[in-house]
Amino acid sequence: MNSVKIPPLPLILIGPMGTGKSTLGLEISKLTGVPNIPMDRVRWYYYLKDGYSMQSEAALKDDFPETMKYWKPFEVRAVKRIIQEFPNAIIDFGAGHSYFVDPMQFDEVQATLSEIPGVVLVLPSPDRAESLQICNERLLERRKKPLEKIEIEANRAFIEHESNRKLAKQTVYTHGKTVRQTAEEILNLF
Repeated sequence: MNSVKIPPLPLILIGPMGTGKSTLGLEISKLTGVPNIPMDRVRWYYYLKDGYSMQSEAALKDDFPETMKYWKPFEVRAVKRIIQEFPNAIIDFGAGHSYFVDPMQFDEVQATLSEIPGVVLVLPSPDRAESLQICNERLLERRKKPLEKIEIEANRAFIEHESNRKLAKQTVYTHGKTVRQTAEEILNLF
């Protein structure tokens, strides 16, 4: 039997691209035996069920800000659905699932997360510029090709915008720590 204390569930990890949410979700799952559900693995299922259209997105002609606007209603609904369908899991959100510039969409997600004590913002560092640099280096290493300007700008927005900080109940910083150390730190928050 596992002697690690189980955190309040669901445990939700939020933050920018490359911050380590999925890696931490897997590690916490290993430590606790609680299933890990990555939003990036189920989001397209939710989007398609809710009317997402590849043709509609393609008509935006690779305009990332317009694509983000198109995705946002689907992201709001995906947040609601994953929490309803996996209430006893560790859920790592995709970077966009905790970034909302539209106040109504933000309020809807905030209301969905309001009763969940385990919403943890994962960042490399308290310094936003350092966090962006570390996250982008991790993405570059993972992809093995230069990042597009729009990816860098999206990650800057994910880090600098207030929505992640307002949604989070706790924040952890990963730089200089192993995945195991950070996972244990998250578990010790509860």
